[in-house]
Amino acid sequence: MKNILKKNEVNFLFYDYETFGIHTSLDKPAQFSSIRTDKNFNIMEEPKCFYCFPSDDYLPDPSSILITGITPEYTEKHGFNEYKFSKKIHDVLLKPNTCIIGYNNINFDDEITRNIFYRNFLDPYEWSWKNNNSRWDLLNVVRACYALRPSGIQWPKNEFGLPVFKLSDLTQKNNISHYNAHDATSDVYATIELAKLIKRKQPKLFDFFFKYRKKNELCRLIDIEKFTPIIYVSSYFGALRQNMSCILPLSWDLHNKNILISIDLFKDIDKLIVFCKTVSISNISIKDLFDLGIVLVYLNRCPILAPIKVIRKEDTNRLNFKKYFYYKKINLVKKNYFLIDLVKNVLLKKNENKNSLNVDLQIYDSFFNFHDKNLIKKISLTKSSDLKKMKLDFKDPRLKELFFRYKARNFFNILKNDEKKEWINYCLKTLNSFFLTGYIDKIESLLKIYSYDVKKNNLLSDLLKYVFKKYKKVFYKNINLS
Repeated sequence: MKNILKKNEVNFLFYDYETFGIHTSLDKPAQFSSIRTDKNFNIMEEPKCFYCFPSDDYLPDPSSILITGITPEYTEKHGFNEYKFSKKIHDVLLKPNTCIIGYNNINFDDEITRNIFYRNFLDPYEWSWKNNNSRWDLLNVVRACYALRPSGIQWPKNEFGLPVFKLSDLTQKNNISHYNAHDATSDVYATIELAKLIKRKQPKLFDFFFKYRKKNELCRLIDIEKFTPIIYVSSYFGALRQNMSCILPLSWDLHNKNILISIDLFKDIDKLIVFCKTVSISNISIKDLFDLGIVLVYLNRCPILAPIKVIRKEDTNRLNFKKYFYYKKINLVKKNYFLIDLVKNVLLKKNENKNSLNVDLQIYDSFFNFHDKNLIKKISLTKSSDLKKMKLDFKDPRLKELFFRYKARNFFNILKNDEKKEWINYCLKTLNSFFLTGYIDKIESLLKIYSYDVKKNNLLSDLLKYVFKKYKKVFYKNINLS
C-alpha cells in the first residue's frame, strides 16, 4: 500500500464529507474521509476516517440522516467534538505538496473545511496553499471532459436526454465499484477511480486542466488588452449548453482581484449595450447584468478555462460553436468601451450588502489582521483546561463571540457559571418551542412518508429520541444553573 514520495513530488489527497445538512456555514459535519495517492493515483496510505458529533445548539436536518444513514447518536459514540475533528483534518491537509481534490469540493467540501477551521481557531485558508499545496475539483474536470472530449466515457442522461454528473450515476454507468454511495470513504474510492478513468481516456485534457488549476497559471490564458476570447466550462451555463461558453474577459473586479469580469458571447450583446445606454447606472442591478450576459470567473476557485483552439472543427456543430459571430460581438464591445467601466462600477454594489449578525456566517466579512492571527494561533495551541485563564485583546469584533462559542461548544465544563448560563440561554433560544414543534412535525411527516421503509423508520425514530434527549439535557443544565 505505501509508496514513497520523491521530495517535492505532488501527491493527491482525495476527500469527502458527509454532513448533517447542506448549508456550509450553519450545518455541521458528520464524517470526514480521505485517501492519499501519488500522481498516478496509486494509494499510498490507509484511508483516514473521522466522525464529528454536533454541539448542543444544533439539530441535524432529518433529510440528511436519511441520505447518509449517520445519526448524531452514532457520532457521539464514535466521533469527536468539532475542535478535535477539525484538528485531525488540519493535520491531514497540511502535508506538503498536496493537491486536495474531491467531487464538488470547491463549492461544498472546501467550504465546510473553511468554516469548521474558522469556528475552531485554525487558519481557514492556508491548508489550500501553504507548503506548495493546491486544490482542484474533479467535478469540473468531468464537465469539461463531457463538453470538450467526451469519447471514452459512458455518460448517464436524464429523462430529457441531458447529461447527469452525479457521482453514483457516473460510477454505475462506467462499471466503477461504488459500494455505498453517501458514505464518505466509499465516495472517495469512487472519485479516485473516476479520476483514473478520465486520465486514461483523455490524458491530454486531464494534464492540461491540472496544469492550469492555479491562479498564476490561469492568468496566462487571459489577455484583456487584446480582447482575446476564451472557453469557460461551468455549471452556470446549464446542461443544454454543455455547461460551456465562449467568454470575453473585460476587466478585473475593482474590489477583488480574484474575480475576472467577462461577457458571455453566446448572449445578445446588442441588448446589453442598449440597456446600459438607456438605463441610469443607479437603476442597474447586478442581476440585470448577469441576465444580460455578464459573467464573473473566480480564479481562486479552480475554474475550467482554455484557449478557443481547444474547439476542434468536428466539435463546432455538436457545441453550436459560432466563432465568426463571437468575433463580431467582440468588435461591438470594442466600439462601446464605456460598457467596461459601467459594469465595474455596478459590481461595486455587491460589496455594500449588510453583513449577517450571526458570527458563524461572517467568515468572509474580512481577513483577520496580523495581531489577531497570532492570538488565533495561540488559542489553537492552548490546552482546553487553560483556555479560561487566557486574557485576549482581540481587535476584530467577531473573535470575542467566536471564542465564547468555541469554548461552549467544545469544552462546556471549563466555562464559568455566568458563561454557562449565557450558553444555555442561547441554546434554548435557538432550540425554542416554535423551532422544535416544526422540527418534530417534519420528522413525523417523514415517518409517514417512509412507513414502508424499516431502515428509514429506525433512523427517524432514533433521531426523535435524540431530540428529546438533547432538549432534556439542555433543560436540566438550565435548571441546575438557576
